[in-house]
Amino acid sequence: MYKQLNKNSFYYGFPVVLMTTRNKDTGSDDLTPISSTWTLDRSVVLGLGLDNQGFHNLKVGSDLTLNIADQSIWEQIEKIDKKTGNPTVPEYKKQLGYDYCENKFRLAKFSKLAGISVSTARIAECLIQIEACVTDIMVRKNYAIIETTVQAIHVSEEILADETHIDVEKWHPLIYKFREYATTDKHLGKNFRFQEFLK
Repeated sequence: MYKQLNKNSFYYGFPVVLMTTRNKDTGSDDLTPISSTWTLDRSVVLGLGLDNQGFHNLKVGSDLTLNIADQSIWEQIEKIDKKTGNPTVPEYKKQLGYDYCENKFRLAKFSKLAGISVSTARIAECLIQIEACVTDIMVRKNYAIIETTVQAIHVSEEILADETHIDVEKWHPLIYKFREYATTDKHLGKNFRFQEFLK
């Protein structure tokens, strides 16, 4: 038996990504935790709220770096989850407990690395970093769908099996599953298109 649910949003499970952008007005780096992303070939598509400072930065021309989180940093991410880089906190966010934070990197104790292919910062604590440029922005009622083109992918040697393959036994991405932090640590089988390394 199944029951139909009526929900405003339904986060059934996405990887947690720390998106870094550059604030054009201040020149500072902004950090935005997001979970709505998907990839296809050399594109990454994002979903972002319109009141998000990261969205404002992208809208006026910032590049971005998608720092893919693993299970080890979930508590640092939770520290900044109710923080916004927008000094004018919208009323509905205030009611949800959000407040302004000028430097989320410092609050979460993340270490910045300089961008290589783009100007936005990378996060040293994230073992996979994807540098990208915006190619299209589609605005909806209260969110935007943003298409990006990957410029470079950086992977820590500690999770590589060789020069080009990730050892999936060493990589456990942080998953935002029904708004719970979870991870992957059990192998069930490989799809015929599997391209990484597994013993």
